[in-house]
Amino acid sequence: MKWILIQMMFVLCAASSFGLGTAELVTDEHALEVLGKKCIRLGTSEVLPIQFQTARAVLERPDLAQAAQIVFAESISENGAVDFPVIEDAPRKYHYISEKGQRTDITELYRELTDEHTFDYIVLASGKRFFGGFDVVVHLQVIDAEEAGVVYSVITHAYPRNWLTRFSATKIGVTKNYFKKKMKLISWVAREIAVNLCEAEAFRRGLLAESAPTFGESLLP
Repeated sequence: MKWILIQMMFVLCAASSFGLGTAELVTDEHALEVLGKKCIRLGTSEVLPIQFQTARAVLERPDLAQAAQIVFAESISENGAVDFPVIEDAPRKYHYISEKGQRTDITELYRELTDEHTFDYIVLASGKRFFGGFDVVVHLQVIDAEEAGVVYSVITHAYPRNWLTRFSATKIGVTKNYFKKKMKLISWVAREIAVNLCEAEAFRRGLLAESAPTFGESLLP
């Protein structure tokens, strides 16, 4: 138990300083180029009362994007719909269209069990907004905290492509505020979706455990 407490403290500190080792896990050249630039880096981390194996099962779902949108429509959306549906274009590639008709392309870079206690999910999003084009690498990490649940961290590395946006104090301030607001909203939505999906998965596992025959019990009617 002592080692997991130490690891939890390390991860929470690392998340606050944006150090989850993202570049060590991805091989995509464009993503590595973005990570190597002077990005707007934002992060959040907390402990959630969810079993690690349950969180892992949810993150490994092949229909994760679709399942997340169903939860959003049923539990979060005010009108019971997904305003900007995420469309799957090919394996690990998605896109959505914003309310202003601006397209954002999303590519899954990494979604794996990194070690027996850690699951990492990393995506690259590219698009255009009022400040110009952008690239964002988003890194979601879940670490087993045993009885406490999991350490849930989300880090974003946002890079505005427009040189004027990057070097103008006024414009970069507005852009930072934009990404901060989006980070806050996306983190909350992702957390709510994750908790809902994990609760459903835990319930499913509970039903399977209850219906499984015990030792010595006949499998025949």
